[in-house]
Amino acid sequence: MDLGSARHVGIFGGSFDPPHVAHVMAVAWALSCTPCRQVLILPCFDHPLGKDGSPFEARVAMARLAFRTFGHGAHVSTLESRLPSPSFTIQTVRHLVDRNPGTRFHLLLGTDILDERDRWRSFDEVVRLAPPFWLARGARDPRAHSPALPAISSTEIRAAISRGEDVSDRVPLSVLQEIRRRGLYRREDRS
Repeated sequence: MDLGSARHVGIFGGSFDPPHVAHVMAVAWALSCTPCRQVLILPCFDHPLGKDGSPFEARVAMARLAFRTFGHGAHVSTLESRLPSPSFTIQTVRHLVDRNPGTRFHLLLGTDILDERDRWRSFDEVVRLAPPFWLARGARDPRAHSPALPAISSTEIRAAISRGEDVSDRVPLSVLQEIRRRGLYRREDRS
């Protein structure tokens, strides 16, 4: 991805385990309603809070399927797999800013992060280097730039899949097919 050609680039990080329609809506909003002409999708390689998840390669593959509808407007990157672990946002942002002079980065962050900023490493520097576009989730939030996105949870989706429930209203079809192909989130037989 030639980041030098885009003056404003969104950074959308997350576990994407799995990516769901609210993630897709967030990227559509950023590309439509902000100066960002590209969004860099960054699946977390090694979560700093120790969250276990599906293999990185599976999450990258699902993210590529989820965001492919945006063509060159969204690029799924494996950058965090090449940076030191754990995957702190500050090191990712510093890396991108240092290597892409002239590009203005903007994080796409949920307003729920505002209540967790003390858990982030160098939060003030992160928002200085990549001023966020704040996303509302589930309900209107006066702190948000975006309208309220559906309150869809990857955790709840994984649990629903493990129970054999239909999640086709919350997960892009191509991602759901990849989940089935890889056998992800199935209930483990404990007998």
